[in-house]
Amino acid sequence: MLRIFLVVPFILLMVMVSSSLAQKGQIAGVVLDSVSREPLVGTNILLVGTRIGTTTNRNGEFRLNELDPAMYVMRVSFVGYARTERTVIVSLQDSVRVQILLSPEHIESEVVVVTGTRTLRSIDDVPVRVEAIPEEEIEEKLLMTPSSVAMLLNESTGMRVQTTSAAASTANLRIQGLSGRYTQILTDGIPSLGGLSAGLSLTQLVPLDLRQVEVLKGATSSLYGADAIAGVVNFLPKLPGEIPETSLLLNGTTQKGFDAAGYYSERFGEMGLSILASYNRQARYDVDGDGFADVAQFERTTVTPRLLHQVSDKLTVRTGLGLMHENRIGGAMDERRIPGAVSRPYTERIATNRVDASSHIDWSPSEDRSLLVKLAWLRSERDASFGITPFHATQDVFFGDAQFSLDLPAHDLLFGSTFRVDNFNDRTPGIPVLRSYRSSVASIFFQDEFPLLPSLTFVVSGRLDFHDPLGTFFVPRLSVMYRPLPALTLRLGAGTGYKAPTIFVEEAEEIGFRNVRPLLDARAEKARSASFDLNWRRIMGSFTIDWNSALFFTNLDDALLADEDSLQTDVLYLRNATGPIRSIGSEFSARLTYEDFKVSLGYTYVYATQGDKAQTSEIELNPRHSFGVVVVWENHEEQLKMGLENYWTGRQRVPRNPFRSTTPSSWITGLIAEKGFGNFRVFVNLENIFDTRQTKYEPIFVGDLAAGNIRTLPVYAPLEGRVINAGIRFVMRPRD
Repeated sequence: MLRIFLVVPFILLMVMVSSSLAQKGQIAGVVLDSVSREPLVGTNILLVGTRIGTTTNRNGEFRLNELDPAMYVMRVSFVGYARTERTVIVSLQDSVRVQILLSPEHIESEVVVVTGTRTLRSIDDVPVRVEAIPEEEIEEKLLMTPSSVAMLLNESTGMRVQTTSAAASTANLRIQGLSGRYTQILTDGIPSLGGLSAGLSLTQLVPLDLRQVEVLKGATSSLYGADAIAGVVNFLPKLPGEIPETSLLLNGTTQKGFDAAGYYSERFGEMGLSILASYNRQARYDVDGDGFADVAQFERTTVTPRLLHQVSDKLTVRTGLGLMHENRIGGAMDERRIPGAVSRPYTERIATNRVDASSHIDWSPSEDRSLLVKLAWLRSERDASFGITPFHATQDVFFGDAQFSLDLPAHDLLFGSTFRVDNFNDRTPGIPVLRSYRSSVASIFFQDEFPLLPSLTFVVSGRLDFHDPLGTFFVPRLSVMYRPLPALTLRLGAGTGYKAPTIFVEEAEEIGFRNVRPLLDARAEKARSASFDLNWRRIMGSFTIDWNSALFFTNLDDALLADEDSLQTDVLYLRNATGPIRSIGSEFSARLTYEDFKVSLGYTYVYATQGDKAQTSEIELNPRHSFGVVVVWENHEEQLKMGLENYWTGRQRVPRNPFRSTTPSSWITGLIAEKGFGNFRVFVNLENIFDTRQTKYEPIFVGDLAAGNIRTLPVYAPLEGRVINAGIRFVMRPRD
């Protein structure tokens, strides 16, 4: 009897529990990227007003069990995507299945064409470390400097835009401590900026039509050939969509700058059209009142039309044309000759004309096979005078690239061939023809991406270059990705690279190419690099953390350097160093998001040395430490956005400066605000609020400016100081 007395209540309890559970409902489903339809791992699912929630698994799937019958509001959020809410009604014993598509807001989670692998992959699934600057961040920098992409790159972790001429305000991009000439600059996958245009290209590229910027750091010549020793930067323009897009911008600055730009794109059935037009003007501006223009004068016009033809579902053809003309003047504010003087005050004048034509042919006969062909022609003309010394040159580049992709069950294969002809013609009067050169490179390359385990993927690639006149080069690369957890990714990569020697070095730009002697018996520069990085993501309700850390090392042999003694006399001899360049360092970046707030943190440590003639010295104009923090608050309903930026640059060695050998550290602070009124947006930006500039410490030149006999000093800090700009935008596009 006692047993029955104990068992019967237990049975009754189990029946009641089973009956209760039988009346419960559940919600199950999958969360996908709205563009690529790829599953989003780690998406946060929350039933509003309750404590019930979960995250998606590696297949993007989720399940919420034991739900009482009711109407629920399901909030779905994932970093880099627009948050959405879905109303779901759960009935007795009901199982509701839903599919949720999230629209990308940040490129970190979109499917992008990755420069490191030449394949279409989600950036989270690429074994090669690739950083992507999303369209949202491009737009933020657009409001600060609508005339160029220089600030966009300068404020990215591990990269630094280095001013190469104090008078003309030319600049190039340094990655991980290496000179700008070691970075391959691409536009839509085509090498279009470099050589003769290297010192001006970053200051002349208008960002209004960019949809994203991809950055691959380290030696990557295996797929992109010479010049890709420090890394690759690929500027990707927008493509015409089904819905028309229009963007107009007017901007003015307190230093007499003016920008007017417009972009339009639309599809007309099988045809698509986009056009970018921009006019940028800046007056010479003397910040410190010494008669020397700290901000160079320029007037530039850019027109870039592009056509898209969807021949069929399997064949697409894109063609583009770029036209750019700029006149730039720097140096003395007043060019008038002093009465009785023999010479005029020192000025630099640079007239630049660029024409480039390109075509992309994309044919995909099946889902597992595709052929992409790229053809391009570029002409750059520069007619300049540096004081009384002229420099006139023309450079023509012809480029062709074909790659065939084949996706097999266990391997993603890629084969290709490239051909490039570079013809540089020095037209400067009285200069020996030896400074002119012509080179051609024919290449074949391959790549194999394959998983050894579900969590372990390898990418093996190599390239064979037949370079006339330097010879044959083979450059391999290996990358490994290990993902022990859905939120944790580790990557290890190593590769080689090389660069053909030319006169286009920073020291030549600094002195305006005057008295730059022809290269004699210069050898190709060769590099080896390796990197390790860790990516971790954590989602806790409305709070998200994205963390990235990396270690890198580069060894560069036969670096082309300027003879220091010759620089003192403005006569530049270039030769190969007898010792290596070694760059070692680390990068740390984090993005924190909480509802309407986003905080970005970045820190870079670089220690780069140059060995030569049995001596080793730290590379100049290379801060060991740099740090940045950006806080952004955005209210979509009110169309209001505000941002605060702080960037700190540590001390650097400075060359050829009679006032110091080591620079002071410096802070740069900026504040930006934007308010929308429908399709119109008004913005104001306060850049360098506390007026950090080099001329607070010493002059930017030595010599007699009025007599035209000066030597400008290397630039290690901003020259323009505090700048306020404001303007208005009109934006009408699909997301609006």
